[in-house]
Amino acid sequence: MKAYPDFGHPQGMGASPWFTIRSSKLYPDFGHPEGIGASPWFTVEGDQLYPDFGHPQGMGASPWFTIRSSKLYPDFGHPEGIGASPWFNLR
Repeated sequence: MKAYPDFGHPQGMGASPWFTIRSSKLYPDFGHPEGIGASPWFTVEGDQLYPDFGHPQGMGASPWFTIRSSKLYPDFGHPEGIGASPWFNLR
């Protein structure tokens, strides 16, 4: 499964995946501005995503995103706060 930028993302919708999901971890994919990464940026726990050790800001105890209907919405741990529009679409 991949995560593509959706209409709520600050850079707009995108046709290239920013993340690939493997074993409950999100890794930067070829569409990500920083390119493909070998270390996970996020870990999925239930319906929330937490920054993992590969994230530029390090691991985090607060969720950055919440999964709702195959979309990722910014959560209270995200630097820009909770968002009403999805930043990523999972497919």
